[in-house]
Amino acid sequence: MAPGGVPPRALLWINLLGFISSSLGLNPDDPNVCSHWESYAVTVQESYAHPFDQVYYTRCTDILNWFKCTRHRISYKTAYRRGVRTMYRRRSQCCPGFFESGDLCARKF
Repeated sequence: MAPGGVPPRALLWINLLGFISSSLGLNPDDPNVCSHWESYAVTVQESYAHPFDQVYYTRCTDILNWFKCTRHRISYKTAYRRGVRTMYRRRSQCCPGFFESGDLCARKF
């Protein structure tokens, strides 16, 4: 028996249940729980069309360049970059006049 007359196995279960209930958070159905939207930043990898100058040759009448003329055109290739995207999530908190006590909202005195 542990101090207070509680068996050790029961203490283990009481501690485990307390840990589980505290990790679940506030109950959104509780009338004393208010919620709000919160923004947060997420780093993402995004693709985009990266322009580059593509050089090519065509036949032409330029005898000095052996009938080859240089031409340019803009082409695109897929490139990747890191970006920051703003995401939103709903957060629960105790309404004004209440404070968080475990997974409950208790009235302030």
